[in-house]
Amino acid sequence: MGSQSEVIHCYEQLIPLAARMHELARAREWGALPGLETQCSVIIERLKVIEQFEGLDDDQRLHKYRLLSRLKADRDAIVAIVSPQVAQLGAILESLQRSRGLQQIYGQ
Repeated sequence: MGSQSEVIHCYEQLIPLAARMHELARAREWGALPGLETQCSVIIERLKVIEQFEGLDDDQRLHKYRLLSRLKADRDAIVAIVSPQVAQLGAILESLQRSRGLQQIYGQ
């Protein structure tokens, strides 16, 4: 691969963050996810700025797509773990709203 680019460096920074988020999601350690998501967001915002100005050679482009593939795999795994949790939380909130509405209508 050619000389290291800032774009590639940013993608490489995302890899361990996404892997850690995947580990935490598997362990159901939800509290640590927002902090890691914030770190990812900062890097992604940086990528939005620099990627349009930095050209990658063929080797760097191939490396970038490999990194993106790893990131997508972790993201898909995280979504598969988190989605049922979010759906369950939504159902609980809906039930609480119904109960609250009934309490308001019929009193306590």
